[in-house]
Amino acid sequence: MTRLSWRTRWGPLLALLILAGSVAVGNASLATPTPTIDHELSVRFDPASGEIFVEDRFTPDSGDFVFDLAPWMKLVEARVGDREIEALRDGERLRLPGPELLDAEVTLSLRGTVPALTETNAHGSFLSAGTSSDGTYLLGGAGWMALSGGEAVRFRMVVEVPGTHRAIVTGRLKSEQLSDQTYSATFVSEGLAEAPSLFIGPYRVAERMAGDLRLRTYFHPEQESLAEVYLDASENYIRRFSDLIGPYPFAGFSVIAAPIPVGLGFPGLTYVSRQILPLPFMRGRSLAHEVLHNWWGNGVAADYARGNWVEGLTTYMADYALAEDAGSSQAQEMRLGWLRNLTALPADENIPVIRFLSKTHDAAQVVGYDKIALIFHMLRREIGEDTFMAGLRALWEEYRFKVAGWPALQAVFEKAAGLPLDWFFDQWLTRAGLPRVSIEAARSQATDEDQGLSLTLRQTSPTYRLRLPVLIETTNGTERLDLDLEHDRQTYRIDLTGSPLAVHIDPGFDVARKLLLGESPPIFRDVTLSRDTQVVVAPSDTNISAAAGTLAGRLLQREFGSVAPERVEESSAPLLVVGLSDDVLALRAAVLAGPAQDLTDEGTARAWVEAGPDGMPWMFVSANDPGTLQQILRPLPHYKSRSFVVFEGRKAIRKGLWPLEDSPLSRKFD
Repeated sequence: MTRLSWRTRWGPLLALLILAGSVAVGNASLATPTPTIDHELSVRFDPASGEIFVEDRFTPDSGDFVFDLAPWMKLVEARVGDREIEALRDGERLRLPGPELLDAEVTLSLRGTVPALTETNAHGSFLSAGTSSDGTYLLGGAGWMALSGGEAVRFRMVVEVPGTHRAIVTGRLKSEQLSDQTYSATFVSEGLAEAPSLFIGPYRVAERMAGDLRLRTYFHPEQESLAEVYLDASENYIRRFSDLIGPYPFAGFSVIAAPIPVGLGFPGLTYVSRQILPLPFMRGRSLAHEVLHNWWGNGVAADYARGNWVEGLTTYMADYALAEDAGSSQAQEMRLGWLRNLTALPADENIPVIRFLSKTHDAAQVVGYDKIALIFHMLRREIGEDTFMAGLRALWEEYRFKVAGWPALQAVFEKAAGLPLDWFFDQWLTRAGLPRVSIEAARSQATDEDQGLSLTLRQTSPTYRLRLPVLIETTNGTERLDLDLEHDRQTYRIDLTGSPLAVHIDPGFDVARKLLLGESPPIFRDVTLSRDTQVVVAPSDTNISAAAGTLAGRLLQREFGSVAPERVEESSAPLLVVGLSDDVLALRAAVLAGPAQDLTDEGTARAWVEAGPDGMPWMFVSANDPGTLQQILRPLPHYKSRSFVVFEGRKAIRKGLWPLEDSPLSRKFD
């Protein structure tokens, strides 16, 4: 999730919200003191026609009030008291002129027709407002109420819709009434003052009170059976994070079914694609992530002038914590996944984390989610579990409903630890890329009187201050310790209780570093993150070329070049090969030695990665027919951290990583 100001929030970011991650929307302008404007809103919406009527009463903070209005909205009337005034419009900008506005209540009457959701705009370019028979949404920056963009917003809103529908606003539900003809509800703002977002749909509402908290689901009738599962999970996650951090900051939490393929997080609610709601991962890790954003992101906002720490901390405390609950192997697999992604990242996209603002593309997600989560993991190891949690609780207590940047986080952790941590935050926040660690020499020094090990480690420049976990197998069992590596080359003499059999450096992947060749199997991101990757359609057949091009665009998220099948041997770049099964296998057999992977006869479509003739990664995507290729357009991009995946229709039936030989960060002794 990412919090952005309403002016920039709805650019390329939201086109990428296909639940590879999700977004918490809010008002980044709150990082500096801003005027607060109180809005009294009355909203009527007709789902049949898409027409919306808004009356907005407020007192401007200046005598010349300029605001944005969406092109599909019209200003019917503007009044100051009982007097009608003229508003000047320039495109989407309107201006209410005159010093007489100062300290005077303005009433705007607005009306419009919310843009209809189509197959194109619902699954391609994301609209900040849209309507369909399955639901309607108007996000806070969509230009349906008067916002100058420089103010904080408090509001009271009354929404009226037909009795067949329900409405919910990003605020506290104060009251609601239902008659045979209409449903109306009143909402008031809470927490950080931000522009309200409105959601409407033909929903069935399920509710549960958890103490004073109102928990709800707004699901379509055919998904009502999921309500109890989501209410249970929401209550459990709220209790879990309240115990860890501090009391839940809002009046309740709601899960709303969305007609579009997104996962959006807001104060007190999450808006999630109805297609994703039945999937186990949504009510597991993804829901935990959304609930936790009510502390980090919606409760304490990131100071965007100093970078966005919110996504990485939420990933670490929700997604990673649940992996830890499942067992040490699952947690290690997630850490290895982070390092695989970071190692695959091109150097010019491995930016310092203080430059991460939002998940605008796959590379930004790797830095802002994976690397920052790993930084919090290393901080936890550096200062200890209890101190780490004390720092988080102090962050919450001091900055609840305020804005905090990285310096604020450093300060609370330094205070909790009683130690200066400027070296830690400086090296991990301000430097691009990662160090690479290797073993230069490892020798057993066991004698009849003494057992020991001599170990020389190297790291690339610029040097980092690293705490490396080391596991040593001996004739008396396994010994674990940490080695501090601060220079480009250091030699250690390690005394042991038994003769050494093997030594392993960072075997659990606890340290942010570039993986060495042989530490990790090839993954799809080795191909999809490279800017040099070219696409091959095998063969260039009009029956599949359009689907292959769409798939390549979704995987690479950029413009790309193409290579004719007969010229692939001339290519020295990573390749993405897409086509029908027999054609892909024939092309592969003509260029690569050895048999194809043993999954080529499984399922209706499959994808795998392997090394090309010059060692460059090649990703193969093969489908039994053009229709099957269409079916994997949306699910395949979710498996970029894998070496292979097999689909039966849209469902992944097998996925994983290729096995590895011994790690180059291990040494064995006779």
